[in-house]
Amino acid sequence: MLASTTMTRDVVVVAPHVSLRDAWALMRREHVRHLPVVRAGALVGMLSDRDVLIHASEDKEGVPHLRNALTVADAMTPTPVETCESITDISDIARLMVTKKIDAIPVVRGLHLIGLVTSTDLLHLLIDRKEARQLPFEFRLIDDPRAYA
Repeated sequence: MLASTTMTRDVVVVAPHVSLRDAWALMRREHVRHLPVVRAGALVGMLSDRDVLIHASEDKEGVPHLRNALTVADAMTPTPVETCESITDISDIARLMVTKKIDAIPVVRGLHLIGLVTSTDLLHLLIDRKEARQLPFEFRLIDDPRAYA
């Protein structure tokens, strides 16, 4: 079951008609990498920082610039996106995130967004554990000379 402490409580959302430039400014101001896109409370997509940067050009200093005409709808990943419910087991959420290589999963009730679980939320669960544990695996470093060719 999803513990209430793992779900992001103050979920910053955006509407699909908002300019991509304004959405990017919102993401930077709120220090978030993912924005659920909603219309009338219903989830219609997800916007990640990667989605935004794909549509940006960089100036000489590497600062991204976005055209005024672009909207969130132009860059978002539309539904269906991976979602979970508030009763979803945390291990199932983590497994889904690893398998699909995603860092945020909207929590829905029906079609309506009720929360957001991020990889940072799941890492906080590990930090907050009472018991200290060693890493449960060994590491091997692979130095492949072909990688430098």
